[in-house]
Amino acid sequence: MIKLRIVSHVISFCILLVLSCSGPMQQDFELEGTVVLLDSINVPEVDSNQKAVIQQYRKNLEAEMNRLLVYSERVMERGTPEGLLNNFVADLVFEIGKELYAPEDDKPIDFCLLNYGGLRVPLPRGEITYERVFELLPFENEMVVITLSGEKTLELFHYLANATRGMPVSGIKLAIQDNHALEILIQGKEFDINRTYKVLTSDYLAGGGDSMNFFLQPINYELLGMRVRDAIIKHMQRVHAKGEKINSELDGRITVLD
Repeated sequence: MIKLRIVSHVISFCILLVLSCSGPMQQDFELEGTVVLLDSINVPEVDSNQKAVIQQYRKNLEAEMNRLLVYSERVMERGTPEGLLNNFVADLVFEIGKELYAPEDDKPIDFCLLNYGGLRVPLPRGEITYERVFELLPFENEMVVITLSGEKTLELFHYLANATRGMPVSGIKLAIQDNHALEILIQGKEFDINRTYKVLTSDYLAGGGDSMNFFLQPINYELLGMRVRDAIIKHMQRVHAKGEKINSELDGRITVLD
């Protein structure tokens, strides 16, 4: 009650201060109000009809989320400098992205870069449900193709060389020593600072998320019209429709030399 009185006095003082600054008052007025306590005791009564409707939606949603999506050959977890989960997500997003991309200049996407922190949970061996994919990627991030200059692309690789966690990548091979990129291969070819590169990423990273500031001065920015999570679901649906299981391998796409 003491806190409420203090807040009330502060509000009244602020109102009087504003009015006094606006010139002489033309007429008297009265300020009235009520205090509504919002806590675990003073809560409105639950509407039974609304509760029933919400409960039905909840049951339908739970049934949908618990549906089988695909089976996995093994447990997939994040890793550094690379991990099974890193490679799995980056590879499938890259493949789906290339299918969706229709460039006006006829130049394809060169590689894919996502973020380690965006992968929230591992994928278990055996059944994978829709709920698990939403837990893996609870964000609404969109797939984006960013065209970068050679200089900005080199900054990207410097970022990867100094990262303390393995970033999900696809389409590149990177050798790192003492936080420096010794070897950079893009689609099997040596990096060329004199050309531009197209990078598939998320709109979060394209906006400078995770301090990826090299994305902030793009030559071009193109939305693909699909969420990263939806690309994962689409891939899993395809695999399951073929009667197959998802899998991943470590292939040395990022190596750290002693």
